[in-house]
Amino acid sequence: MTLHRLELAIPNLRTIKSEKPRVFDWDALSRELGTGIPGDFKELAESYPSFNISDFLALYIPEPGQEVAYAQSWKDDERLASLHADDLTYGYAPYPAPGGLIVWGASNEGDNFYWRTNDGDPDSWTIVVEGRNDDWCTYEGTLTDYLAGLVTGTVTTDGLPSDFPGRDPVIDL
Repeated sequence: MTLHRLELAIPNLRTIKSEKPRVFDWDALSRELGTGIPGDFKELAESYPSFNISDFLALYIPEPGQEVAYAQSWKDDERLASLHADDLTYGYAPYPAPGGLIVWGASNEGDNFYWRTNDGDPDSWTIVVEGRNDDWCTYEGTLTDYLAGLVTGTVTTDGLPSDFPGRDPVIDL
């Protein structure tokens, strides 16, 4: 379980864990979005609200009952669409284009974090990081594995501050 790996990497994450599982209508979100979403993200959302890591990276997690609005916001990524229209995304396109990007987080310095979708299983989606300095990096794994790897040092911080997130990152809402 990759959520367990993330909780081991960031023990203080558990301080904001919901007492009871958060219940979502994943089918409604998937219908609105036009695709499923990765299982590790569902597990994360069912356990945690939106949170920030080290006052730098904000994760976008829906609130129960807001699944359709959340999916609509994913589909209407005007910033990424504008960059793509200006040919500034190095071939990446916003979802719903084949292999399109769906944002799942952003930093307070202008970095954006995406899933790169594919025609197959959402659990095989990869991570794309758009760095504020026009760095575009990829990670071949899940969102929770990526975050755990940043903390444990098994994932490079390509384009991100070299001290992020640190070995004991602060977690806040």
